[in-house]
Amino acid sequence: MPTRTLKYTLSAIALCGLAAAAAHAQDAEAIAAGAAAEGKLVSYGMSDDWVNLGAIFGKIEDKYKVEHADTDMTSAEQITHLLAEKDAPVMDIADIGYDFLGRLLDEKLAGAYRNASWDKIEPRFKDEEGRWASAYWGAIAFLVNKDQVKEMPATWNDLLKPAYKDMVCSRDPRVSTYATASALAAALANGGSEENVQPGLDWFKSLRDSGNLRQGVVLNVASIQKGECPISIVYDFDGMAKRDATGLPLQVVIPSDGTVGMLFAQYVSANAPHPNAAKGALDFLFSDEGQKMLAEGYAHPTRDVELSEAKRAKMLPQDQYGKVHFPSDLKGFSTAVKAIVDGWNKIAG
Repeated sequence: MPTRTLKYTLSAIALCGLAAAAAHAQDAEAIAAGAAAEGKLVSYGMSDDWVNLGAIFGKIEDKYKVEHADTDMTSAEQITHLLAEKDAPVMDIADIGYDFLGRLLDEKLAGAYRNASWDKIEPRFKDEEGRWASAYWGAIAFLVNKDQVKEMPATWNDLLKPAYKDMVCSRDPRVSTYATASALAAALANGGSEENVQPGLDWFKSLRDSGNLRQGVVLNVASIQKGECPISIVYDFDGMAKRDATGLPLQVVIPSDGTVGMLFAQYVSANAPHPNAAKGALDFLFSDEGQKMLAEGYAHPTRDVELSEAKRAKMLPQDQYGKVHFPSDLKGFSTAVKAIVDGWNKIAG
């Protein structure tokens, strides 16, 4: 190729790059202007005390000149609300557990939006059609009150020991992402898999039959603070946040025989009343700043961002996460979830 032609070609490429950058900047400006005109952002299941979202939404409010409001709810409740509000939509964005994502898509409740960092997100953490992406993940862990429990459990089967009589708090996997992931983690630790969740169901039945599973207690900050849950099965990031919030001597333990890394997906409602505010919020959540702020809430960012040494020092050592199982794909994981729910109905009695 002649040198002159090469120069012209490179110039054309540079101009195209500048045009693309300008187009993106214009899109960002249009989103910001649209969000400011809307003036409001409504989320479901994204409470201030969850993975540092209070601080994150504070930044979003300042950046996009919107007022944020959230209604805290489970993933199952979220879908119920969206279906009920189809003709009078309320919610703009939400955070849903991966175990309920299949139903969300089947009901066509998520709109398509590829956030500004879309190309930097690994394929396993996003939808090809742009209907969702996962900003963070958390590992199922044990949260142990060291004042009440003298011997730390290290594995799932440790929790079956007589020493932990009436000490273990968990939730119902028919309504809770916590418990769905816990049942799968217990299955993996006992020779099961996504295709065979029965060992996990059997394990939870053994936990209940042993008397170690505490009945009639709702697992939340209040029950932990009151000492009603000496051992709680939670996400690692939530356990560390509860440790900070309560000031109690709580220790987070990643079970050494295997656990699940649960993804949390964020999306724009298909009927979002404030679509620009929703898009701006997702742009921020997946930005470098947003990802680092999620890590401040002890969540594991899905994007490869550089965390400070001080931040890494506050999190659990990476060598504790050697046996973390991530969902294989949405179809396979959704099948596992259905099997867990169906199986739980049989053992719940």
